Amino acid sequence: MYELIQVAGNSYYIQSPAKIGLVKTGEQVVCLIDSGNDKDAGKKVRKHLEANGWTLKAIYNTHSHADHIGGNKYLQAQTGCDIFAPGIERDFTEHPVLEPSYLYGGDPPKELRHKFIR
Repeated sequence: MYELIQVAGNSYYIQSPAKIGLVKTGEQVVCLIDSGNDKDAGKKVRKHLEANGWTLKAIYNTHSHADHIGGNKYLQAQTGCDIFAPGIERDFTEHPVLEPSYLYGGDPPKELRHKFIR
């Protein structure tokens, strides 16, 4: 688990419960596609970065589920990388407490979807 596997050319992934993509964008510069499920996943990613002499410039989150954004905070604190997420996923990524709120009743029924929340 957490092995670095080269797919082709500059494309890699890290074998984990939620695969972590890694793309070399320069000689020693990489970006991640998602960051794993927690700080421990982030630490394992960082070991790969250090072992290869790579600098992490950005994490691109595909969506805000915890198993895809869990390593963000740790990796950003360690590397200063930027973090990107699309649309409303950005808000959930910046404020992870929103995810359980949404999962446990935050989706309004049709009667509450009106002009004030569009």
